[in-house]
Amino acid sequence: MDPFIFLRQQVVWAAALVALAASISLAAAEGNAGRGAQIFAAKCARCHGRGGKGDGPDLVKLQSAVSPDDWTDKESNQELTDSFIVAMITKGGKANGKSRIMPAFADKLNTQQVQDLLAFIRAMPK
Repeated sequence: MDPFIFLRQQVVWAAALVALAASISLAAAEGNAGRGAQIFAAKCARCHGRGGKGDGPDLVKLQSAVSPDDWTDKESNQELTDSFIVAMITKGGKANGKSRIMPAFADKLNTQQVQDLLAFIRAMPK
């Protein structure tokens, strides 16, 4: 076999494997809004409100001076970057210069669950 042809075949196979790995990684990083809705209902709605308007029933109990963002408002939702929202979810408000009441969920949610939650938050605006 011609060494050039063999080398070219190896390069093509390597490129195909890299492309496959990248697509698998991208698919894992993408969130599922349906699963995110379930996580939101279980872990976030008590403060952020069932509909994501920042009007949850626990805010009164916690004597919060500020309400969470209204995720249904398109401008408010788009104002923050994905990385900031992920940081708020995983590290909590205090670590991000926001409300100390917002807890960190890094030890309660895995990476895929955080991406699912982000997808749900991004899907909230009407």
